[in-house]
Amino acid sequence: MVRLALFLLLFQSALNSQIRVVASEKLPVPKSERWSNAVFSPSGEEIYITNSDYNGIWQYSITKKILKEITRDKHSGYNFVLSDDGSTIAYRRTAVEGDHRTRIQETVEMKVRTMQQTVIEKGNSVATPVFVQDRISQTQKVFSSKNSPVQDQTVPHILGIEETKIALLMNGVKKIVDPLQNGQYIWPVLSPDKSRIAAVEMEKGAFISGLDGTNIVMLGKCNAPQWTQDGKWIIGMDDKDDGRSIYASEIIAVSSDGSKRITLTDTPSRIEMFPALSPSGNRIVVTTTDGEVIVLTIEEGE
Repeated sequence: MVRLALFLLLFQSALNSQIRVVASEKLPVPKSERWSNAVFSPSGEEIYITNSDYNGIWQYSITKKILKEITRDKHSGYNFVLSDDGSTIAYRRTAVEGDHRTRIQETVEMKVRTMQQTVIEKGNSVATPVFVQDRISQTQKVFSSKNSPVQDQTVPHILGIEETKIALLMNGVKKIVDPLQNGQYIWPVLSPDKSRIAAVEMEKGAFISGLDGTNIVMLGKCNAPQWTQDGKWIIGMDDKDDGRSIYASEIIAVSSDGSKRITLTDTPSRIEMFPALSPSGNRIVVTTTDGEVIVLTIEEGE
């Protein structure tokens, strides 16, 4: 009876929980670029953005309201990543154009303060990097210019997508996960407690699963999913297209049990996309198809 009462209490709490936008601010960034794919720094004091062509990375200081160019390297803005302390940025750039045999791509590690660059890998096709603690990692290997050991290999990390499946690093070993069986996945992201994955299967929509691919919860359409810090909500976008271009998109929240779906923005004249949460969890940064950068302040409650 006690267990049943506790379950009912938790279930009722989940049903009553709410999330809403309480403020919206458009950042005063120059209109010379169409800004895209914004993310917060680990401190939450800066926002990093690229342009619609992914040709460059910029840093915007929220307190100083200053935009700083990090790099203009070609295609560097696609899936760039920051170290946990925010001191280092890693990205893939195209050094020489060509087909998949003749082009040259490079994985670059850059110190944000000094702008010092180190080329970590070079080849016809290199994967976009991720950080495993202070080491740069890719789906095939883990390496660093520092040659420093990984301190805790028990902490799982998402390495990315490998042949349409989700690649994880678990206990220092790469593992391929296919929760929905023969799925084609995009946008995988770990929950804050590192126990679950949220991702999108290209035909079936968004879902949550355990790290082993079990305990699946289907969420419906929720593209580019991101977890709130308490793990109760998935923030994503409900975008619509005509096969050629996106003509509408709103930012939405779906409860992690799949029972609730809330539209956070209701702006038919604005196409908001690719939400990213601040470290504190109370702000979301989005970009629009018009190139605007907008910070939404959210509030959770009963």
